Amino acid sequence: MKIESDIPHRTTSYQRLVEKLKRNPSERADTKDWPRPNTPKEVIQHAIKGATRAFVLAYGVRATVNFCLFLIRILRGKASWDHLLQASFKNLDSVRFGAMFGSFALLWKSVNNGMRLYRGKDDRLNGLVGGAVAGLSILFEKKERRVDIAQQMLVRALQAIYNAGKARDIFYFKHGDALLFAVTCAQVLYAYTMRPETLPPDFYSFMIKAARCPEGALRLNEKTVRGIPINAEEALNVVKKLHPTAQSLNVVSQLPTGTSAIPCEILHPWVDGCHATAFDRFTKVFKSFLPVYGTLHFVPMLLLRSQHFKRDPVNMLSKTTIATLKSGAFLATFVTLYQYYICMHRNLFKTGLIGNWNSKYIYYAAGFLCSYPAIFLEDKKRRSELALYVLPKAITSFYHIAYSHHWIFKVKHFEVVMTSFAMGIIMSFYQEEADVLSSFVRKIMYQFFQKN
Repeated sequence: MKIESDIPHRTTSYQRLVEKLKRNPSERADTKDWPRPNTPKEVIQHAIKGATRAFVLAYGVRATVNFCLFLIRILRGKASWDHLLQASFKNLDSVRFGAMFGSFALLWKSVNNGMRLYRGKDDRLNGLVGGAVAGLSILFEKKERRVDIAQQMLVRALQAIYNAGKARDIFYFKHGDALLFAVTCAQVLYAYTMRPETLPPDFYSFMIKAARCPEGALRLNEKTVRGIPINAEEALNVVKKLHPTAQSLNVVSQLPTGTSAIPCEILHPWVDGCHATAFDRFTKVFKSFLPVYGTLHFVPMLLLRSQHFKRDPVNMLSKTTIATLKSGAFLATFVTLYQYYICMHRNLFKTGLIGNWNSKYIYYAAGFLCSYPAIFLEDKKRRSELALYVLPKAITSFYHIAYSHHWIFKVKHFEVVMTSFAMGIIMSFYQEEADVLSSFVRKIMYQFFQKN
């Protein structure tokens, strides 16, 4: 029996949503008082106008982000000023990104309004079909990027379904965003240590840069976990390239052949001591990624929330600065905890308390246990965004592992089908029940596509 006092905060959530829409109909993505095209000619003109706006805005955002990121590389001495414009505003990727958004707006507005005129109805079905057809716009992107985009759209669609169910009291999980992030990180960190080929190459490169653990050490660790013998000479070849301390060289040179776990001196040969490594790792990761997070926080604020910024610049700047610092602290803490977890395992290994135990499941557990507390350093509204960013990477990794074991088979152009399916769901909610979409998705949709 359902007792009212057992669910005080959820029994009327859907009713509150309905009442909110009644009080403020502008919350709908496509209200009746919005100027609507009422002839085929007006539909075409409306769609072209929306497509042009979406293309210009998407191209500008992508080019500006590329500009800022390339500028950071220049300031760090890793790139030349001569290629700044080529890497940003003349970059074909920026044009592709704009074309994808522009064609999506064109198809969605055309099909949606065309169906409204033909059927004489303005309902969820129009948004569903319009979104599914508009999903074909993903073909403007490169093949390797289509998969990432398709996965992101799918998880956004699943998030909308979850939120709709939550609003109707069908299901609910406390701290579900943090739990989802931890589960996905378990898979991703396993792949990072044991099956790197199952991760997208750019994402794996990001992880190597963020974790600051030598890739050579990761591969040595993979060998020992799989029972493949390594010797001192092989380990020294890796360590000598990493500015090792005298203690590290001494320990590695005496490494017994066939060891079941590589020592900490291989994982962080440039710093003696696990505690000192933790401090070194936190400060370097925080400092390294602060400019990146600054770009990701400040550029959208200036381009997509310019009116808010003009009205209250001090408040917007302070909030964005704090959000940037939180993001930097989150990633630095996550990396530090993971490194410390592995170091503690190695210290237990030295004492003989766990024998020769060095299972691959250690890295699953580390990914879960270290990511869960770290994510709470982020703003509540960004936790689900991070979880949904990592989820496709985990799905990709699991998919490749499953395929390598012949558990599943490949489907040609599956990413296009997935995108159309996901965008059909998303646009049906956006048209009739926009509140179930995350605030991030809702803002992106309105900024780029406005109302139908």
